[in-house]
Amino acid sequence: MEVLITDGMMKKSLSVLRSVAPVASRTGVVSSFPHSMAGISRFADGEHQVRRTSPRAYVDGVNEVVERYGYDYVLPVGGWTTNVFSEHRDALSAPIEEVLPGRESMRIAQDKWRCYLLARALDVPVPETVRLDPDGDVSAADSLGFPLVVKAGTESAPRFVEYATSEAELRAAVDDYAEQYTDSPLAQEYLSGEGCGFFALYLDGEPAGSYSHRRIREFPPTGGISACAESILDETLTEYGTRILDALGWNGPVMVEFKRDATGTPHLIEINPKFWGSLDLGIASGLDFPEAMVRYLRDGTRPDFSFSSRRFHWPLSGDIQHAIARPDSTPAIFGDLVSPRTDTNLSATDPLPHLVEGAKAVVSPFLGS
Repeated sequence: MEVLITDGMMKKSLSVLRSVAPVASRTGVVSSFPHSMAGISRFADGEHQVRRTSPRAYVDGVNEVVERYGYDYVLPVGGWTTNVFSEHRDALSAPIEEVLPGRESMRIAQDKWRCYLLARALDVPVPETVRLDPDGDVSAADSLGFPLVVKAGTESAPRFVEYATSEAELRAAVDDYAEQYTDSPLAQEYLSGEGCGFFALYLDGEPAGSYSHRRIREFPPTGGISACAESILDETLTEYGTRILDALGWNGPVMVEFKRDATGTPHLIEINPKFWGSLDLGIASGLDFPEAMVRYLRDGTRPDFSFSSRRFHWPLSGDIQHAIARPDSTPAIFGDLVSPRTDTNLSATDPLPHLVEGAKAVVSPFLGS
């Protein structure tokens, strides 16, 4: 069984690669670059460059790699790639339908406004949100109060999150958004609680395994990717997440992201219809979704997961950046680095990818969030 993994520059692609390599006869990595974080791993048997000139050209490029090198399966990792494969699934050379959501389910998951409408219909709490006209009056957001968050309306869009504490800052944030994108941004009430998530793998439209997490540190600290997190089983997150995913008739891996308000109630933030950046945490907790997907594609075997709570941090992909932004967190980060009870993605037996990861960590704080 030969498996090709996309998005080699993402740390989660390295996680997927390390997960599936023991059960695959050969593994390959696709990236937009000649060399990538996952591609230089000792677990990668082949590295292939496919540029993202257009969605269909990317599919054609992946097909060429599959046919030339004889890969049996392709696992999409990033949001853009997963969305492209969902829309162009009929054109893919390798079988993938069994681990992709339906097209309409994917479209809803990508559209944050439609997600909020669905959640409200299902009695799942959502932050108060309005959709703004970039060329119009921003006073439509007055009812939300300040501070508030201005964000992209599409999950797969490049990350855009700005915070406004006044109407002037809101106008500036909307103008900034309009300079970069052509769609409408969302203005959303700011929730002061912790970030948390529900993670699941659906096979044949049924949940095959799930868990939740709580974020201990994030980057940026005001709300972003997990720098340190703990896996948990949370009944409320499971109930809300499952309610949404069942309504979508979901299939494949997915993260449903929440943030708690001041009372501790989780509110839906977005659906991430793809593998997620904190994937290592789930694998360490006994829910190895990438391996389970490969086994399912190969012979239809459904997984039998056993969960154990774990604490995980990513020193070079979040925690260093967090420490630069919040120096008072440095002792806690160092404590996790040396604690035998905190897992990390750093690997002494597979060190080369962390050279790339470290370079990204040094550069990213100076590039903005």
